[in-house]
Amino acid sequence: MSIGPELFTALARSIGETVLPCRIGKIETGDTWAAFRLSSGKDRWLLFSWNPGSYGCGLVGEDGIASLKKTRDSRSSFGEALKRNFQNASILSVRQLNSDRVLHFAAERLVGAGFSVPLSLVFEGTERNSNLVILDESGSILEPAKHIHGDMNRYRMILPGIAYTPPPPLKGKYLGETGEIEGPEDLRGLRGIGRGLSEILTRFWDTRPVRHWNDMVARTLSGEEQGLLILRQGSLLTVFPEPLPSCEVLPGPLLERCGEEVLSSYFLGQRDRILSGVKKALEREIKSRKRHRDGLENQICLSERGNEFLKMGNLLLAAGDLVPPRARAVELQDWETGEPLLVPLDENLTASRNAEKYFRKYKKGKVDRDAVRKAILSIEEGISELEEQVETLESIDDPDLLSVSARDVMEWLVPKKTTSARKHKTAPPPHIRLENGGDLIYIGLNARGNRHVTFKVAAPTDLWFHVHEIPGAHVILKTAGKDEAPADSSVEIAASLAAWFSRAKNSGKVQVDYTEKKNVRSIPGSAIAHVTYVHPKTILVSPERWKEFPEAARSRQLEDKM
Repeated sequence: MSIGPELFTALARSIGETVLPCRIGKIETGDTWAAFRLSSGKDRWLLFSWNPGSYGCGLVGEDGIASLKKTRDSRSSFGEALKRNFQNASILSVRQLNSDRVLHFAAERLVGAGFSVPLSLVFEGTERNSNLVILDESGSILEPAKHIHGDMNRYRMILPGIAYTPPPPLKGKYLGETGEIEGPEDLRGLRGIGRGLSEILTRFWDTRPVRHWNDMVARTLSGEEQGLLILRQGSLLTVFPEPLPSCEVLPGPLLERCGEEVLSSYFLGQRDRILSGVKKALEREIKSRKRHRDGLENQICLSERGNEFLKMGNLLLAAGDLVPPRARAVELQDWETGEPLLVPLDENLTASRNAEKYFRKYKKGKVDRDAVRKAILSIEEGISELEEQVETLESIDDPDLLSVSARDVMEWLVPKKTTSARKHKTAPPPHIRLENGGDLIYIGLNARGNRHVTFKVAAPTDLWFHVHEIPGAHVILKTAGKDEAPADSSVEIAASLAAWFSRAKNSGKVQVDYTEKKNVRSIPGSAIAHVTYVHPKTILVSPERWKEFPEAARSRQLEDKM
């Protein structure tokens, strides 16, 4: 995500007019974000993100903060410094520095007996150099989120104990210094308008009169929210008084929309990071199993030539000194057929050593071919299941569900070692539960989750759903009573969820099979979640259909606890 200074102008004005002054009730922090719960609203948090791919600030609700908290790994010293200095403090005002992507928040903290301590918070939304910095009353740095040393930046250092220096001033002039903007070249040298917005306006400059563009730019630089639209073009987020070609107009109030965009961008980055990590682990496991399979296939090849290897070894021992040294092959008479037999040799080995090599191949090939072929089929089933796990994880949009499912896959690939001989109860594999009326719907989130809902949760007469001949989740529909048929809407929701959590997620209509669970059988020796089923019925459904039942959608719960 990329944000121009014109959006920071609007943010500063909107925060100053609609949020401040306010007291900070609570603070939550992560590795690259911090959020202040504001006294001006029960469900309002002021969020700052200095993540290079999702930097920005805005207002978010409790649900967004709850999801963010699940992504953090541990406490940070900067988070503790924020709480120590700003817990129960009041933010009094905000201003933009140098018409740049920098916001300076003035605050004060009561220390008792009516005395207060002034302090400041500076947010720099400068892509990979984004930062959040705590300043004391003299402007010295108390603690930054990211420490910047002299070898990293020749212009300034961001370290505790030194005076804060803003980023280098932007080149160009302010609008009042330039007079009228006569063309795109004036626009590119204008402070407060970012490169992204400038490039958009340049492309369409000739479609409007110069006076019109001057008026629009002046209104943009005023930062007045009521006169501005939030626009998105690709990864760029900006504001302008009117729609622009090639830009999407985003609905909603400025601060809430910016908060939503920061969250969305942050979780997208988290999703990519989680997927990348688990994909690498799955690919390593797939390569390992393929090597094992190739070794078994080589065993079968050796076993098919076992008698040939034995004969070559015996012929070499019998020939002895007749085999010339450093020969790559020798022609010996086959005593069974009387025909000449060409025996390949390792030129670096003697005849007796070459004979031993052929005997080893003979012994290695002495295997039960049928058993080895069954093992190869089992390995190939496992490889297929691992490849399906990648597709299953890619179908999960929700960051919480993805994180839990990916963690379970990693634990499946690399089981934790137990130090005690006593067996511990383990949490069930991750799966989701929804409710529609009295009917319960369960969805597996990975191979282990699929096996769990099918063979642990489902009763024989419960309905089992799966997309037709496409990798996807197992879905179980349990009815309210033993002899009660499920509601038609429950069947539709369950089928839609089976389509949603599958490779066919982005299709318009998807064919979903369903049958009673008693008709579903695990395939012996196969992958853990591969099954066969009989007597299916089929329903054609949209993967998005379940979202049209808001009560059922809101009832969604992740079940991964004991």
